[in-house]
Amino acid sequence: MVRALTLIFVAGVVVIFWAFVPLERLFDAFQPMVVALSVIIAAIFVRLNRGMPTLEWKSLERQKRTELTARIVELSKEYVAIVAINGTALIALVTLVVAGKDHTMANLSVPIQKGVAAGVGALFSLCLARMAYVVWRDCDIMELQKYLIDNAAERDDKELEIKAAEQKLLNMKGAGLRKQVSTETSEL
Repeated sequence: MVRALTLIFVAGVVVIFWAFVPLERLFDAFQPMVVALSVIIAAIFVRLNRGMPTLEWKSLERQKRTELTARIVELSKEYVAIVAINGTALIALVTLVVAGKDHTMANLSVPIQKGVAAGVGALFSLCLARMAYVVWRDCDIMELQKYLIDNAAERDDKELEIKAAEQKLLNMKGAGLRKQVSTETSEL
């Protein structure tokens, strides 16, 4: 489903760039696009640096813990793919800037210029779509972490309550309390 939405989004951007974004005008947007892609790559490097979350692993459910670590490893691989896609986009943008809007690009036919503009749109929109997907996946992993932390805390709270109740029972038994017979007199 996510791949289909990504393809639809990228295809829509390709059509828009092909039809409405002339290549010579697109050159004005390359510098902000390079900045945006650089920020995305920097954010991914920061995220990759975090690694696994620090949790008390021994108190977590084995299946959920395994699911969490597998998702984090999978997400890290997706981060590497996004860095590769963004790196490709950066190289393409820098190459186009070096080629120059006034020199080489002006000599290309209109269909090729439209194709180049559509290619830039496709690459940039793919970078944005993949980043949005990873943010969504990160939120999904946070929900799993919340579940694990809440369950571990609830289990710890129950254990403390059980120990407190057992201690109270021991204290009552140790107090030597005896059952008293009630003698009630009723008045008429």
